[in-house]
Amino acid sequence: MIVMKQNWETKRIMKIKKKAGHRHMTSFQIIILGFMGVILAGSLLLMLPWASRSGRWSSFSDTLFTATSAVCVTGLVVQDTATYWSGFGQAVILLLIQIGGIGLIALASIIFISLNKKISLKNRRMIQESYNLEQMSGLVTVVRKVVLCVFAAEGIGAVGYAFCFVPEFGLVKGLGQAVFTAVSAFCNAGIDLLGENSLADYVTNPLVNVTTMGLIIASGLGFNVWWDLGERIKLVFQKKLSPGRLFRTLRLQSKLVLTTTGILLLGGTICILLFEYKNPDTLGS
Repeated sequence: MIVMKQNWETKRIMKIKKKAGHRHMTSFQIIILGFMGVILAGSLLLMLPWASRSGRWSSFSDTLFTATSAVCVTGLVVQDTATYWSGFGQAVILLLIQIGGIGLIALASIIFISLNKKISLKNRRMIQESYNLEQMSGLVTVVRKVVLCVFAAEGIGAVGYAFCFVPEFGLVKGLGQAVFTAVSAFCNAGIDLLGENSLADYVTNPLVNVTTMGLIIASGLGFNVWWDLGERIKLVFQKKLSPGRLFRTLRLQSKLVLTTTGILLLGGTICILLFEYKNPDTLGS
C-alpha cells in the first residue's frame, strides 16, 4: 500500500514537472527574446567583411555594441558610422534603428497582415502590451496606423533634409543622407552619416534644425497623442468643436504628455540660454 502511494506521488510530481516544462512564455518574455534575437542577428551581419569599409571582419564586441545601440536607440557608437561602415553596414544599422523605432511586434504583425495571415489572440495581446493599449479590439487597424504614421513622418522629414543634403552631396548620396537622418531623428537614435561633427555644421541652417526638432518631438509625443489630437483638430475643421475647447476635450494622457513636453522644452530652453548665453564656446558668439 505504501509502495503504491509512493508510485502515485512520484507520477504526480513528474506530471507537474512535465506541465511546467511545456508552459508557454509570456508576452513580455517573447518581446524581450525577440529584441535579443534582432540584436544578435544585427551583430553577426555587422561582423561580415563587406559591412566595413576596410573589408575586414569587425570584432563582435564592436558590432554587438553598435547593434544594441541601434535597436535600443541610445545614440552611442564605438565606430564612426559615416567612415567605418560600408553602405551595407549602414543599411543594417538603419534597419535596426527602424525595427527599434517601430517595434518588433508591430513589424512582425504587419508582415503577417501583408501575407493575409490571421493574428492570433496571443499576438494581439502582445501588440496591446507593446503599445500600452486599453482594449484588444481593432489592434490590426492600430498596427496599420502606426506603420503608416511612422513612414509618413519619416518621409516628410526626409523631404525636408533632401532640400539641404542633395545640393551638398549630390542626388544619390544626398537622398541617402536625408532618409537615414530622418529615420534616426524620428526614432531618437542619435546616429547619423555626417561624420564626427554630426549636425554641428548645420547650426545656422533653420530647415535642418526645425526638421530634426519636429521629428524628435513628434516621436516623443507618441501615437496615442497623435490620434487624439488628430480627432480633435478634425472636429475643429468640421466646426463641431471650437478651437478654444480643443485642449480641454483631449484625453487625460494627451493633456499630461503635451503639458509635460511643453514645460520641459520651455524650461530647458530658458536654462540653457541663461547658462550658455555668455559662453564663447557655445552661444556666446
